[in-house]
Amino acid sequence: MNYQCCYCKEEFPAIEAIDGYQEGYKVGFLCPKCGKNIQDNPMNEEWVFSSSSSKIFFVIFVGYFLLAWISLEFSGPNTWVDYAVVLGGVISFLIYGHIKYPKDMYSPTIGTKPVK
Repeated sequence: MNYQCCYCKEEFPAIEAIDGYQEGYKVGFLCPKCGKNIQDNPMNEEWVFSSSSSKIFFVIFVGYFLLAWISLEFSGPNTWVDYAVVLGGVISFLIYGHIKYPKDMYSPTIGTKPVK
């Protein structure tokens, strides 16, 4: 799991977060890059991706998934071929994402917010 600092926008692993209790900070932790006091914000309003191409990949994947689900739901009677084609597409997307964007698929980045 990674954090993205709300001040310097740098990403860092959670194990690198600095405990600021000895410096007088009772809430949150310190960013190892800029040293500001921050706390995690799991309900961050924006998703954090490692690159713009990663963001485009996930938008296309979600679009494919929704389009496939809608077409299976509202088309006539479905056969096993229809389900196999959709499943093949989903599996190929997941394999490509696993190879090309493993950081975004398996190590999510959580946003932070300033401590008040």
